[in-house]
Amino acid sequence: MVLKYNIEYTLSEVYHLISDILIILIILAVLIFILIKFKLNIRFLKKTIEFSEKHKKKIEIISLFVVLVLIIILVIVKINSLILDKSTSVKVDEKIMIIEIDDYWNIKDTSDYFEKYGYTRERYTSVSDIIDKYGFTATLGVTPYIFVEEQGKNYHLKDDRWMVRYLNGLKEKGYELAMHGYNHCRNENYCPKYEEVWYNVYKGKEELQKTFKIPFTTYFPPGNCWTTEQYENVKRAGFLVIGNTHVPKAYFDEEVIITPKGYDPIYVYEWYALDFRHTSYKEWIKEYEKNNLFILQLHANTFDSQEKLDDLDKFLEYVKEDEAKVMTYREFYNYINNKIKSKHKSTTGKIILEVK
Repeated sequence: MVLKYNIEYTLSEVYHLISDILIILIILAVLIFILIKFKLNIRFLKKTIEFSEKHKKKIEIISLFVVLVLIIILVIVKINSLILDKSTSVKVDEKIMIIEIDDYWNIKDTSDYFEKYGYTRERYTSVSDIIDKYGFTATLGVTPYIFVEEQGKNYHLKDDRWMVRYLNGLKEKGYELAMHGYNHCRNENYCPKYEEVWYNVYKGKEELQKTFKIPFTTYFPPGNCWTTEQYENVKRAGFLVIGNTHVPKAYFDEEVIITPKGYDPIYVYEWYALDFRHTSYKEWIKEYEKNNLFILQLHANTFDSQEKLDDLDKFLEYVKEDEAKVMTYREFYNYINNKIKSKHKSTTGKIILEVK
């Protein structure tokens, strides 16, 4: 039997791995130098020390040389890592907010299961009405299917005419429709790797584009869970923005922009207990003030009280008064690439076309 391991690392991860190894080697070399230099008579190293006495000067010089070489290599690796980070970082030099709202699927045929968790027309519209009030738009995470575990069955989004009309209406207002997985299932017993495999990523995108007659260019994963296979298949499917990844800030991966996980105001998410608790809008403002790029991740089903809706209203009022630019992921992609083209630069050496 042959065991085959397919290990994949990004260049950034390789640099970090090499740095860690070099630091360990430097520490070991320094310890050897100290051991020989100060003649530390440790019992289990006695033979080594006795041997070293005969070659003390030579070993001191070699160990110091090794330390010096390792430090130089470490500095070179760190410099290259910083250069890579700088060259692939997405530069955001003014205040920008992206509103991401997850979980748009067929609620008509699944109401017996999902309605009690807040997936109702009223919840969806109450959130979008507040966003509309301030003239903002959002990126909406849409799934072509939704899997109901109790029935072991997928339900197609296109069979819910109200949801399709509702999403088309928001699309006409400037909202972006994004793919939020194939059927939002992460249960390893019911649907193992449904979200990872190439066929489902590709088929899901095709289904959504057929239903809404627009290209889908943004993807973020259900449950905020990523695997390398899923990420590579999403890139392969032609998505230009991949959101809710675990990077600390926005980066380019060739022509693709990957963004960090957004700020989710939910601090208690007890699904079966129907307990969804939000932080207050004042906490949202604190997070908003930390960086130029702020991604607000919402779930409409959790806005189960007027207090929560009021918090959203107050926060968006604050953003409006702050005169921040509020845009969708697609608009953010175009904004960044237009800035690059205006400086006669390209991160990939290719012409980057604006996404319509």
